[in-house]
Amino acid sequence: MEYGQELRTAAITQRVRDTLALLRTSEILGKQELRAESLLKKLEEERITVAVIGQFKRGKSALVNALLGEPLLPVGIVPVTSAVTEIRYGTPRAAVRFQNGLVRPTEIDQLAKYINEQENPDNHLGVSSVRIFSASPFLQEGLTFVDTPGVGSFHKHNSDTAYAFVRESDAVIFMLSVDTPINEIEIEFLQNTRMFAGKFFFVVNKIDTIDAEELKTYLDYCRDLLRRLMDTQDVTLFPLSAKTGAGVEQLKEKLLRECKTGLREILCESSRLKLRDIVVEALAQIELYWKVLLMPPAVLARTLKRMKETLEDFRLQAEETVRVLHADRNEVIPGLEEMLEARLNEYKMALTDAVTDIFGMDYHYAITELELLARPEDVVETPPAEELGRQYSQTTEKLRVDLQETLNRVLLYRNDSTVEVVTRIYELNRMTRQLRRTRDSLRNKEDL
Repeated sequence: MEYGQELRTAAITQRVRDTLALLRTSEILGKQELRAESLLKKLEEERITVAVIGQFKRGKSALVNALLGEPLLPVGIVPVTSAVTEIRYGTPRAAVRFQNGLVRPTEIDQLAKYINEQENPDNHLGVSSVRIFSASPFLQEGLTFVDTPGVGSFHKHNSDTAYAFVRESDAVIFMLSVDTPINEIEIEFLQNTRMFAGKFFFVVNKIDTIDAEELKTYLDYCRDLLRRLMDTQDVTLFPLSAKTGAGVEQLKEKLLRECKTGLREILCESSRLKLRDIVVEALAQIELYWKVLLMPPAVLARTLKRMKETLEDFRLQAEETVRVLHADRNEVIPGLEEMLEARLNEYKMALTDAVTDIFGMDYHYAITELELLARPEDVVETPPAEELGRQYSQTTEKLRVDLQETLNRVLLYRNDSTVEVVTRIYELNRMTRQLRRTRDSLRNKEDL
């Protein structure tokens, strides 16, 4: 059994490597390339991410606190969690990651201002995720535990965040609650989730609020429905109370046992599902590319002209940033270098949005993580403002020129070389065939 699992793990790892090599041959599949790189790294490190997901107010944060044995996450009577929170084993500390790449160390007791919906409404601070390190023995086996925003509340961005993160989870704790029957939102969320995760643990919370007979009725109802939804008889429910702690130890024991003895099996199945999703996403991106490629020449020319005008607007914005810096050209401003790097990340994100808006397809840039120092005295000497401004100007100019040249090249704009045109179309068709074969070969776990 163990030998067979090793072969399956080796097979899916090689499949990821082969797919990654194929994705790297195209300028239009950068997003999928990044996902494949992340998946390969996870396979090589044998890391498992366990996400706690479900509708809002099911007690997800309270359960995480109960499992870890410490009150790390804020809980409340209204939807609280507004950002994905990752928890790993290590010396207790925390850091907030922002969408522009900045990483700010913070005290654990200060996290509410970043992940609490009331203190950070609609995520106006632009938080991407929060990472907490905890010395909880529960995490010593190498688990990454994740608390996600609840779905189905008034705050739509919370649902979007939860849906997006599910794609990166390997195992899922799906939260239900005895005070509400399984509803359409939960059914839809579960049907989407099963496409990505390799293992499910179904938790029924708040059992302290009903009697034993009512609990049995509710569990029977959930078990029958979940068996139909998951298309399997292998559905185990974990009734518990995150508030009182009843049933939490049984769940902890099961999680640790499954994630320790069945780590490779979970990771293998999760990776198969994720790789198939990456390939399907890549094929969809190629379809979008074909639609742009087959535009009538006059339409393509107008579209590229619009892109050129947009890039000119970006150039003027960059010039304004540099002009402001020039006023302080001889000043050495602490933190300015990180601020400009963050601005550069925002510039890349804006360019990506522009390509999507104008052409309807993705163009991906890697966003650099920029860790802010916790103490001002730790700041090292930085170049004067004028030098940093010059570097910023040169980098943004290169981004604009490279993007324009890449678009002209991949869209075959004003390309009179029959050989180049035929070669690009041939390579695109070849890649499509290979991706389709990979997609079909990943349809069932038995195919590995």
